[in-house]
Amino acid sequence: MTKERFCEICKQPIDPERVEVLPDTHLCTRHAHEIQKFGGEFRLISHQERTNKPGSLKKNFGGVSTHTVRNEEAMRKLREEQGKS
Repeated sequence: MTKERFCEICKQPIDPERVEVLPDTHLCTRHAHEIQKFGGEFRLISHQERTNKPGSLKKNFGGVSTHTVRNEEAMRKLREEQGKS
C-alpha cells in the first residue's frame, strides 16, 4: 500500500492511479494540465552512448539513454501564477 501524496500547489490528495503511473509526480491532475504551458512537470534528458575506447579517434555510437528530471523552472512559474490567483 502506498502512502497518500498531496499536490505541491493546492495541497489536495493526488489521485492514487496517477501516482502509480507517475511515481515521481508532485502535482494533482488539474495542476499537471496547467503546468503544460510552462513546459510540463518533467523534462526528458537524452544522452548518445559512445562505445569507442577512451582516447580513440574512431567514433562509435551506441543507443540513446534517457531519464527525466523535474522541471524546476516550470514549477516556480506555476507557484507564482497560483499565488497571484
